[in-house]
Amino acid sequence: MTGKPKKRTRLRLRAASAVSATLLLALSTTGCATEEERCGPAPATHFRTAHLYGTWSFPKGYIELSDLGGKLGQTFTTRGWPKDTTPDQTTDRIPLDQGLSGKGSWRLSEDHTTLSITFDRLDDALERTTIHTLNIGEVQGRPVLYTRVGDPKACQVFALKRSGD
Repeated sequence: MTGKPKKRTRLRLRAASAVSATLLLALSTTGCATEEERCGPAPATHFRTAHLYGTWSFPKGYIELSDLGGKLGQTFTTRGWPKDTTPDQTTDRIPLDQGLSGKGSWRLSEDHTTLSITFDRLDDALERTTIHTLNIGEVQGRPVLYTRVGDPKACQVFALKRSGD
């Protein structure tokens, strides 16, 4: 086949282009968040447990994630952990000694998007209010642990940074 494309082929190409443009416009205006709309670091799914070991700091404390192996498995020690998810508890306004100190275990979700912590001993009231799940994000190629806190309409993030990163 040589020469100009047939009229039918040109019409199909135009129709396909119009459908593609319409789909692209619909996707960009219905629910796909832009970088400015996202609350917290960019989500990540490629970090594994070995990427998460170490000491993670936050405004008034730290959590140390380790793997002791055997029956003890993945454990943590924390000091100054927020008692609840209010912005006051998750910022530097609360003294270190007013946060939770304790030990427990942690695990990475199967899809590698969240890290869950379980305290060894915690009273029922604190069990209901404290942070148990952290999202895994990425900033400049490094993992970041975070969760949204406070008013769901406001973008307030409790973020932990690994010491040495």
